[in-house]
Amino acid sequence: MTSAIVMAGYNNRREVKKYSRIVAEHYGEKFIETGYKPLREFKSVKNGRQVTKPLIQYTLERLSENEFIDDVVIVGHQMLLEQRLGNFIQNFEKPCQLVNQSSKISQEVIRRFSIKPRKVKYNSIAGNLIKGYAVSKACKEEKHALLVAADSPLTTNKFIGRFLNIVKQYETEAAIILPAIFVGDQKDQLDRQPLRLLNDSQYQFDGSKDEYGRQGFRLSSLVSANPHRFDLNAANTAYSLRKLLNPKVQIKLFRVTRGLGYPNVYSKYFLRKDLSINETANIASAYFHCRFAIIPMTGIETTYDYDGTEHEYHTITKMLKSGEIKTAS
Repeated sequence: MTSAIVMAGYNNRREVKKYSRIVAEHYGEKFIETGYKPLREFKSVKNGRQVTKPLIQYTLERLSENEFIDDVVIVGHQMLLEQRLGNFIQNFEKPCQLVNQSSKISQEVIRRFSIKPRKVKYNSIAGNLIKGYAVSKACKEEKHALLVAADSPLTTNKFIGRFLNIVKQYETEAAIILPAIFVGDQKDQLDRQPLRLLNDSQYQFDGSKDEYGRQGFRLSSLVSANPHRFDLNAANTAYSLRKLLNPKVQIKLFRVTRGLGYPNVYSKYFLRKDLSINETANIASAYFHCRFAIIPMTGIETTYDYDGTEHEYHTITKMLKSGEIKTAS
């Protein structure tokens, strides 16, 4: 059994405006999200009938169904979540509690996890992570917790179960366990390019490769981690590097990896095109000062997250209503 920490944080208006400019400039997308994203209503079909519910509710329903989840902690805008989902949370089938993103990190938690306040702001992704983890059953037992993004409504109970079974195999040796979802070599249904890597892991997939022998992968909505065993102060910078198509992020990634003793990562990925999964895991291990495991998996449905663009909204709604998701080839 494990705890699930649902990351349902929100940005202030300045950050939203800044991100909308990045989306328009580098991705050519129209950013439409102006409210609290986890409560954006999405339509789907259940038992032949169309239903409408908040984005985060799709995730919470899957966690409620999963036999391996012991308790759930939601970190986000407490007042809005209570107003919209209060009854749903009260009737949750397992322990479920809310943590306000605006609450401060306690001094006891700061001490226990060796947090540097200037690197882990109370309302940052790392700040929310540790506040949620600190009140979970997993923290009391110093175990891994399942960190879950609130914006991926297509993630299935079956995928969560498959990943948690893999976590059991790796949790003793690895502090962070990240699924790398095989998506093929082409763009997905949201027109996003995959991260192309040589697959030198024990998990091999039949499917298309580019001319350099690389296969395409994307991040899922899940990661398993034990904050007792890695440097939490590095989490916010790592999270900011996830959008590799932004040139500023590419330069920042180059500087970070060079400082870790890997000066040729930019060249290996963008020029030589021979960066592998195991090499990426080794770099991440050095960065977080722990063993970082990257596990290739199938399950493209868990990669479709809603960042706030018009195209994402319409495409994900269509997939929810039809149940049709193109698999990797």
